[in-house]
Amino acid sequence: MTRRRLADYIGITVRRLRMERQYTLQALADESGISKSYLGDIEKGRKNPTTDVLEAVAEALGVPARRLLYHAALDEDDPFLEPEQLTLESDAEVDAETRELTQLAHRLRASDRRLVLSLARRLAR
Repeated sequence: MTRRRLADYIGITVRRLRMERQYTLQALADESGISKSYLGDIEKGRKNPTTDVLEAVAEALGVPARRLLYHAALDEDDPFLEPEQLTLESDAEVDAETRELTQLAHRLRASDRRLVLSLARRLAR
């Protein structure tokens, strides 16, 4: 089996988002300013879009470009990257705290977990 390239994942993600929004290829082309044939090649993984093209397509689809890339890299069925590969070094402390919170949450009773979750939601506002 050949290993997929990031361009394949980007194409799959663009197509999925386009279909979810019920856009035809031509409608997305019109909205993004990218030619229909170029978009088709992106969806098939035959073209590596530039960041400018990705931003135009993402904007036309109504999602931030970073979200489009993130979802492409974390394809549910066959991920290009594992979630831990997307962690920046500066995020290490946050990751350690998140892991600790997760470990502690597993030791709480269900009713206490709901209480902590409610408190966390209020604090996050």
